[in-house]
Order: sequence, then structure tokens, then C-alpha cells
Amino acid sequence: MVNKLLLRCPLCQSVFQQNTEGVSCINQHQFDRAKDGYFNLLPVQHKNSKNPGDTKEQLKARREFLQAGYFEPLKQALYSVIDKEAESLLDLGCGEGHFTSAFAELLPNADIYGVDIAKAGIALAAKAAKKKTNLNYWVASNFDLPLEDQSMDVIVRILAPSKDSELLRVLKSNGKLILVVPGQQHLIELRKKIYQEIRPLQALPEVDGFELTKTTNIQFSITLDQPEKVKSLLNMTPFAWKINQDKKDLLFSEKLNDAADFLIGEYEMISGEITPY
Repeated sequence: MVNKLLLRCPLCQSVFQQNTEGVSCINQHQFDRAKDGYFNLLPVQHKNSKNPGDTKEQLKARREFLQAGYFEPLKQALYSVIDKEAESLLDLGCGEGHFTSAFAELLPNADIYGVDIAKAGIALAAKAAKKKTNLNYWVASNFDLPLEDQSMDVIVRILAPSKDSELLRVLKSNGKLILVVPGQQHLIELRKKIYQEIRPLQALPEVDGFELTKTTNIQFSITLDQPEKVKSLLNMTPFAWKINQDKKDLLFSEKLNDAADFLIGEYEMISGEITPY
């Protein structure tokens, strides 16, 4: 499903209209719908590499880990801060769509949009979401969103980067921005096994044009007693690039008792802030 009032062309910023093949704008920029229902709205000239974003292996590992329920407390915490009356929600950096799909279940009458720069992730997400008519997936950049101004009631960004001015442009003036970042104890035991020195993680960021109105800290334990589970956790994180094979072999041979630690920040647009154009 594509709402023509929300999507705009990533090349010229004109409003899209639907056609039999996909969507096009007044300047005849055509983007076809993939067989699994998603749209690739990331122009070639906007890519930094042939296949930007997380790899297919990382995304499959993420799906295996999240579907096993290890981050269920985070999902429930997000449920508690999302307005149940919201009519539109954008999940930035949605990956393979685990949380996006959960938002669609929470808000069955809202339009839910998942955006990620990794085509492999969007393909996985869209294939799993064919029966959910309120889910929309696009390959696109968080830094140049193919969305109309002030079109979203809620924006959720979980462990992903974005551009402040785009958040300000796309969110409705009375909407809510929700950011999730790792807390200082997040996967601390895994990090100890990889790094000689544990560096502090960033706190919730300041976002231009927004006020941080509430912070929630979610902490819970994780026990991984099978090598496959530990491998899935490692491969879904950037830590996988920082560990040698000897350390991997040792890590996979032991049970891992660790902690998840997340900060959830709720932001509101500063009164009188002018949306940038």
C-alpha cells in the first residue's frame, strides 16, 4: 500500500502518483514495485557503495535473534510510549522489520512505514509482511527521506543514525519522536570479551528543533546457552568486525550471561519551530 499524499520523489521532491507498475511523479521519474511489494527509492547516485547498509548475513542474524524474543522487554517498553491513536508511524533504520511489524500489530488502523538503506533487509521485511496491509517498506536513506513534509504522527529510531532536519521536516508539529540508544551496560560482557578497553557509549542525543521530554531506562538479562544463539547476537552487531577467529571460537564455546540496557528518549517539537525546507 502506498499513500500518494505521503510519498514524494527522491529525485525532484514532487508528489508521487500510483500506476500499474509502481509510482511516478510529474517529472516522469518512475519507481517500480518489487515482487515482494516494497519500493527501492534510493537512487544509484545517492549510494555510497554497491550494497549500502547491513549485510544479508547481519540481517538474517538479527532476525534469528529478535524472533527468539530476547529483546521482548524493549518492544513492550516501546508499546507503552507510542500513542495508540497515531495514524502514521515511521520506523527509521528498520532492518529486517522485526519492530516495524510489531508496530503494525500495535496500531492496526495506522499506516506503518519501514525505511532502511539495506535492500536485503527491506526485502526480508516485505516478504514477511505480505498479509499486513498497513505495512509499507522502502529502500531509502534516513538522511533524505522520500516523505512529504509533516506527514508522520510518530517517528521511531532504534540504534540508527539520521539527520535532524529531516526528522523536523517529516514529523507533524504535534507528533512524537522516539529514539532508542544503548545504555552503558548494554552487552557489557560481550564487549569485555572483544575489547581490552571498554569505552563509554553515547547518551541520548540533543536533536535540533526538539525537546527531550522523558527518558526511560530499560535493563534486562540475556542468557545464551547455545553457540548458534551467541553467534546470532555477535553477527547482528558491529562487534563482529572487531573480533579475531580465536576469540570467536572461545566465545562460541561458552554460555553467555549478559545484559541488555537501552535508553528510550521521547521528544517533542519545540513550540514555534519552523520546519526547514
